[in-house]
This record gives sequence, C-alpha cells and structure tokens, in this order.
Amino acid sequence: MRFVPKATVVSELKHFGIAEYFAHVITALDTPNPKPSPEAIVKTATLLHVDLSDCVVVGDSISDLKAGKAAGVTTVAVVSGLFSREEIAREKPDLILRNVAELPRYL
Repeated sequence: MRFVPKATVVSELKHFGIAEYFAHVITALDTPNPKPSPEAIVKTATLLHVDLSDCVVVGDSISDLKAGKAAGVTTVAVVSGLFSREEIAREKPDLILRNVAELPRYL
C-alpha cells in the first residue's frame, strides 16, 4: 500500500526473487483513499476471491493496523518501524511481533 507505482513494487519483488509469489500488487495509487482506508485490502481480497475473514494484515505502522481493523481482518504488528511497541499496542492488534521472521510460527 505504498505511494509508488505498481511497476516499482513488481521490480523490487523481482530483484528479491519473490515476484512469483504475488498474484496481485495493489499500491496506494490504485485506490482513491490511502491508508488507513481499508480500500486496498478489500480490493486485494476481492481480486483474490478470498473472504476478508481469511486475511491477515501485517504492518509496522499505525495506519497499517487501522486499515486492517477497518477492513475487519486479523492484524499483526511488527515492531520494526518508526513506532514504539507502546504506540503499536494502543491500536490493539491481534498479535505483536518483534520482527517479521517470527510470522510463520503464527500463520
């Protein structure tokens, strides 16, 4: 949900050798309202034909968590960005992790 063109994100995914794992890429430029609006999450779930109750938003910002909550999905906070654990906790995510490497254990 970054404010960059889709092609930029796809290029980054290719650079890291993981583009093949992404069926769709939606950026903030693909929806009229940016985070914390849930539009990008809802649009992605619709494109993937996935029920929102089966989705998880993983993020390191308050706007990530607010967007996930607004979409009604499970929210996982990763304390690796600009926000402290205390700031993240105030958003009441479903799970708080120290880093994204811990995520597979919970999925």
